[in-house]
Amino acid sequence: MSQTLPRRARSYGTYAAVALFVVVYLGVLGVVLAPRDTIAVQSGAVFMDE
Repeated sequence: MSQTLPRRARSYGTYAAVALFVVVYLGVLGVVLAPRDTIAVQSGAVFMDE
């Protein structure tokens, strides 16, 4: 006689954790692979010279 365990329903917490991981992963990839001009900032020294 074979017995199987009842299927567990997936909780919304699992889906939320996976979604959060994907968003953070894509965000890190975006920062790493973005062109340098996209995320470049001016330092305060530029404003001091004026």
